[in-house]
Amino acid sequence: MADAAGLTVRTIQKVESERHSPDVQTLRSIARAIGFDVAVFDKPTPDQEKRQQEEMKRALRQTALVPTSPIRKANDFYSRNKAWHAILINTEAIEADDALALAASISEWMDDLDGIWEISTASQRLDYASSIAALCQELEALDYPTHFCSFRQQHMRDKGALWDVGLISFLPKAEHDGDRYGLVTLDDP
Repeated sequence: MADAAGLTVRTIQKVESERHSPDVQTLRSIARAIGFDVAVFDKPTPDQEKRQQEEMKRALRQTALVPTSPIRKANDFYSRNKAWHAILINTEAIEADDALALAASISEWMDDLDGIWEISTASQRLDYASSIAALCQELEALDYPTHFCSFRQQHMRDKGALWDVGLISFLPKAEHDGDRYGLVTLDDP
Protein backbone atom coordinates (compact mmCIF):
# COMPACT_ATOMS: atom_id res chain seq x y z
CA MET A 1 0.00 0.00 0.00
CA ALA A 2 2.82 2.38 0.88
CA ASP A 3 4.49 1.89 -2.52
CA ALA A 4 1.23 2.31 -4.41
CA ALA A 5 0.29 5.46 -2.45
CA GLY A 6 3.79 6.99 -2.50
CA LEU A 7 3.84 7.10 1.32
CA THR A 8 6.12 5.54 3.90
CA VAL A 9 5.27 2.20 5.46
CA ARG A 10 5.34 3.91 8.84
CA THR A 11 2.64 6.41 7.75
CA ILE A 12 0.40 3.57 6.57
CA GLN A 13 0.96 1.67 9.83
CA LYS A 14 0.04 4.75 11.90
CA VAL A 15 -3.14 5.32 9.87
CA GLU A 16 -4.14 1.64 10.11
CA SER A 17 -3.58 1.54 13.88
CA GLU A 18 -5.47 4.84 14.29
CA ARG A 19 -2.41 6.43 15.98
CA HIS A 20 -2.39 9.09 13.27
CA SER A 21 -5.19 11.17 11.83
CA PRO A 22 -4.13 11.60 8.19
CA ASP A 23 -4.27 14.94 6.43
CA VAL A 24 -6.21 15.46 3.20
CA GLN A 25 -3.16 14.84 0.96
CA THR A 26 -2.42 11.51 2.68
CA LEU A 27 -6.06 10.48 2.23
CA ARG A 28 -5.92 11.47 -1.46
CA SER A 29 -2.79 9.37 -1.94
CA ILE A 30 -4.35 6.33 -0.29
CA ALA A 31 -7.62 6.78 -2.23
CA ARG A 32 -5.73 7.04 -5.55
CA ALA A 33 -3.69 3.92 -4.71
CA ILE A 34 -6.79 1.81 -4.09
CA GLY A 35 -8.77 3.32 -6.94
CA PHE A 36 -11.46 5.06 -4.88
CA ASP A 37 -12.64 8.64 -4.63
CA VAL A 38 -11.31 10.43 -1.53
CA ALA A 39 -14.96 10.79 -0.42
CA VAL A 40 -14.77 7.15 0.67
CA PHE A 41 -13.12 8.47 3.86
CA ASP A 42 -16.04 10.79 4.74
CA LYS A 43 -18.36 9.72 7.59
CA PRO A 44 -21.15 7.83 5.78
CA THR A 45 -24.78 7.32 6.67
CA PRO A 46 -25.65 3.72 7.65
CA ASP A 47 -27.00 3.01 4.13
CA GLN A 48 -23.93 4.58 2.51
CA GLU A 49 -21.68 2.60 4.83
CA LYS A 50 -23.35 -0.68 3.84
CA ARG A 51 -23.00 0.14 0.11
CA GLN A 52 -19.37 1.22 0.60
CA GLN A 53 -18.53 -2.01 2.43
CA GLU A 54 -20.11 -4.08 -0.33
CA GLU A 55 -18.25 -2.07 -2.99
CA MET A 56 -14.98 -2.40 -1.07
CA LYS A 57 -15.40 -6.19 -0.71
CA ARG A 58 -16.16 -6.51 -4.42
CA ALA A 59 -13.13 -4.36 -5.32
CA LEU A 60 -10.82 -6.30 -3.00
CA ARG A 61 -11.89 -9.61 -4.58
CA GLN A 62 -10.82 -8.13 -7.92
CA THR A 63 -7.48 -6.78 -6.69
CA ALA A 64 -4.16 -8.55 -6.35
CA LEU A 65 -0.96 -7.41 -4.71
CA VAL A 66 1.90 -8.61 -6.92
CA PRO A 67 5.64 -8.44 -6.19
CA THR A 68 7.67 -6.54 -8.78
CA SER A 69 11.42 -6.29 -9.35
CA PRO A 70 13.35 -3.45 -11.00
CA ILE A 71 14.83 -3.70 -14.49
CA ARG A 72 18.36 -2.32 -14.28
CA LYS A 73 20.31 -4.60 -16.60
CA ALA A 74 19.51 -6.69 -19.65
CA ASN A 75 19.22 -9.94 -17.70
CA ASP A 76 16.56 -8.46 -15.40
CA PHE A 77 14.29 -8.41 -18.45
CA TYR A 78 15.81 -11.28 -20.47
CA SER A 79 15.43 -13.89 -17.72
CA ARG A 80 11.84 -12.97 -16.80
CA ASN A 81 10.25 -12.12 -20.14
CA LYS A 82 8.22 -14.71 -22.02
CA ALA A 83 5.16 -14.87 -24.23
CA TRP A 84 2.22 -13.30 -22.40
CA HIS A 85 -1.49 -13.60 -22.98
CA ALA A 86 -1.70 -9.94 -21.94
CA ILE A 87 0.63 -7.18 -20.78
CA LEU A 88 -0.31 -4.35 -18.42
CA ILE A 89 1.65 -1.13 -18.54
CA ASN A 90 1.08 1.16 -15.55
CA THR A 91 2.23 4.74 -16.16
CA GLU A 92 -0.14 6.54 -13.78
CA ALA A 93 2.62 7.62 -11.35
CA ILE A 94 4.62 9.43 -14.05
CA GLU A 95 4.17 13.20 -14.10
CA ALA A 96 7.14 14.46 -16.13
CA ASP A 97 6.79 14.55 -19.93
CA ASP A 98 10.35 13.31 -20.59
CA ALA A 99 9.79 10.33 -18.29
CA LEU A 100 6.44 9.61 -19.94
CA ALA A 101 8.13 9.61 -23.37
CA LEU A 102 10.60 6.95 -22.16
CA ALA A 103 7.76 4.89 -20.67
CA ALA A 104 5.94 5.11 -24.02
CA SER A 105 9.08 3.80 -25.76
CA ILE A 106 9.20 0.82 -23.38
CA SER A 107 5.50 0.21 -24.01
CA GLU A 108 6.11 0.26 -27.78
CA TRP A 109 8.93 -2.26 -27.33
CA MET A 110 6.52 -4.56 -25.47
CA ASP A 111 3.99 -4.24 -28.32
CA ASP A 112 6.72 -4.99 -30.86
CA LEU A 113 7.88 -8.06 -28.92
CA ASP A 114 4.37 -9.52 -28.81
CA GLY A 115 4.52 -12.67 -30.91
CA ILE A 116 8.21 -12.47 -31.82
CA TRP A 117 9.94 -13.13 -28.47
CA GLU A 118 9.17 -16.86 -28.68
CA ILE A 119 10.54 -17.20 -32.22
CA SER A 120 13.63 -15.02 -31.69
CA THR A 121 17.11 -16.41 -31.21
CA ALA A 122 18.84 -16.03 -27.86
CA SER A 123 21.13 -13.30 -29.23
CA GLN A 124 18.14 -11.40 -30.66
CA ARG A 125 16.39 -11.63 -27.29
CA LEU A 126 19.50 -10.31 -25.58
CA ASP A 127 19.61 -7.36 -28.00
CA TYR A 128 15.96 -6.59 -27.26
CA ALA A 129 16.53 -6.91 -23.51
CA SER A 130 19.60 -4.63 -23.71
CA SER A 131 17.62 -1.94 -25.53
CA ILE A 132 14.80 -2.10 -22.98
CA ALA A 133 17.24 -2.07 -20.04
CA ALA A 134 18.94 1.05 -21.47
CA LEU A 135 15.56 2.83 -21.60
CA CYS A 136 14.83 1.68 -18.03
CA GLN A 137 18.17 3.11 -16.86
CA GLU A 138 17.34 6.46 -18.48
CA LEU A 139 13.94 6.43 -16.80
CA GLU A 140 15.45 5.59 -13.42
CA ALA A 141 17.81 8.56 -13.82
CA LEU A 142 14.61 10.65 -13.97
CA ASP A 143 13.52 9.08 -10.63
CA TYR A 144 11.11 6.47 -12.07
CA PRO A 145 12.48 2.93 -11.71
CA THR A 146 10.82 0.40 -14.02
CA HIS A 147 9.41 -2.64 -12.20
CA PHE A 148 8.45 -5.90 -13.89
CA CYS A 149 6.61 -9.06 -12.90
CA SER A 150 4.12 -11.62 -14.05
CA PHE A 151 1.03 -13.11 -12.51
CA ARG A 152 -1.72 -15.51 -13.44
CA GLN A 153 -5.28 -14.35 -13.88
CA GLN A 154 -8.31 -16.53 -14.27
CA HIS A 155 -10.42 -15.53 -17.25
CA MET A 156 -13.76 -14.20 -16.00
CA ARG A 157 -15.94 -15.92 -18.63
CA ASP A 158 -14.06 -19.22 -18.80
CA LYS A 159 -13.22 -20.12 -15.20
CA GLY A 160 -10.85 -22.87 -16.37
CA ALA A 161 -8.66 -20.56 -18.45
CA LEU A 162 -5.59 -19.11 -16.74
CA TRP A 163 -3.83 -16.24 -18.42
CA ASP A 164 -0.19 -15.32 -17.95
CA VAL A 165 -0.05 -11.55 -17.60
CA GLY A 166 3.07 -9.40 -17.60
CA LEU A 167 3.12 -6.15 -15.63
CA ILE A 168 5.46 -3.23 -16.18
CA SER A 169 5.01 -0.46 -13.64
CA PHE A 170 6.83 2.85 -13.46
CA LEU A 171 7.00 3.83 -9.79
CA PRO A 172 8.46 6.97 -8.23
CA LYS A 173 11.84 6.49 -6.60
CA ALA A 174 11.39 5.34 -3.00
CA GLU A 175 13.49 4.98 0.13
CA HIS A 176 14.51 1.57 -1.15
CA ASP A 177 15.03 0.68 -4.79
CA GLY A 178 14.65 -3.08 -4.63
CA ASP A 179 11.60 -5.28 -5.01
CA ARG A 180 8.26 -3.55 -4.51
CA TYR A 181 4.59 -4.36 -4.89
CA GLY A 182 1.92 -3.29 -7.32
CA LEU A 183 -1.85 -3.35 -7.01
CA VAL A 184 -3.52 -4.95 -10.01
CA THR A 185 -7.21 -4.84 -10.78
CA LEU A 186 -8.16 -8.24 -12.09
CA ASP A 187 -10.34 -7.15 -15.01
CA ASP A 188 -11.64 -9.40 -17.72
CA PRO A 189 -8.86 -9.34 -20.36
